[in-house]
Amino acid sequence: MAFDRSRSMTRPGGFILAVTLWILAGITIAVALMTLWAVSQVQDAQVARGQFEDEASLYETRDTLLYLMATREKTLAGQPTRALSDAEEAYRRLSEFGGLSREPIGGELRLDGHPYKGRASSAFSLQDEAGLFAVVLPNPSDLDRFLNLYGVRPEQWARLRDTLLDYVDPDDLTRVNGAEVREYEREGRRPPPNRRLLVPGELAMVMGWGSLPPEKLSAMIEHLTPYYAGGINPNTMPEDLLALRIPGCPETCRRLVEQRRLRPFTSTVDLQSRLAVRVPGDDALDYRYVADDTVRITLWRRTGAAWRMHVRLTPLADQQGPWSILAAYPIARPSSNEPVEQTGSPLFADKAPGE
Repeated sequence: MAFDRSRSMTRPGGFILAVTLWILAGITIAVALMTLWAVSQVQDAQVARGQFEDEASLYETRDTLLYLMATREKTLAGQPTRALSDAEEAYRRLSEFGGLSREPIGGELRLDGHPYKGRASSAFSLQDEAGLFAVVLPNPSDLDRFLNLYGVRPEQWARLRDTLLDYVDPDDLTRVNGAEVREYEREGRRPPPNRRLLVPGELAMVMGWGSLPPEKLSAMIEHLTPYYAGGINPNTMPEDLLALRIPGCPETCRRLVEQRRLRPFTSTVDLQSRLAVRVPGDDALDYRYVADDTVRITLWRRTGAAWRMHVRLTPLADQQGPWSILAAYPIARPSSNEPVEQTGSPLFADKAPGE
């Protein structure tokens, strides 16, 4: 039988070609995997950079707000963003016989929780604590009105009122419907500390209050302050809270908010004449119209939790800073549909490229 030499010589070449193709395919797959890995790393780096920039913008906004609060006197309209010239300040002091006039100067940040755009991707809101419901040692009748405002049934008022007052008062005496150490220990709970709430959310620790529907309790926590006690400020009070003192709501409350945005109220007489209502209480003790030195700052960014700080200005404190941070903690990002407003101040303007 004849031997086909040409056929035997082509077999090694075909094998080498197949191996080469497999090697090339392997290299292609390896390159593709490396490319995917590199793209993934770049994307992760971009996400990390975005998160870092978001975090940095939050701190920049916080520091800018603290600087403004410490260096600009509040007016009836809120927190100014520009400093007064020497001539302007001298005139305002002269017109007030040595004091500083609190008339608006224009461009103030509102202190009623209105959202503003901060540095870069951050946003913020400022809330005068004098515009919130004080629970340092609340008046029982005011506390009943507060509970009624959130639809709590009247038969629950006495229990909730007395347990809160027992929780924050300095003694260990139990009110008729209240609770002190024995009642808390009976339920296996930590006894009441007999001091003011350290943060608003501590309200949920008070016996009876934690059993309220979550949406009611969270709304109450949003609108109370354990850091201020005194007259309420109608210029900064959230619209939902105004019915505590203003008759004829919700219509009158809506008109009040519209009026104070046009021109802040200067006194109770001014408020009553512009709204054609009479508000209860003592004009001098129960109301104020310039914000307190205790302000709630809420900061948030594109992603992640928001941060809330309660700050008290302390310009006269000996050997201390110009402010004191009473509390700082994370909260859920605001879900309000209210649009975020530009401040109009260059202090909050984004940096130009290359800066």
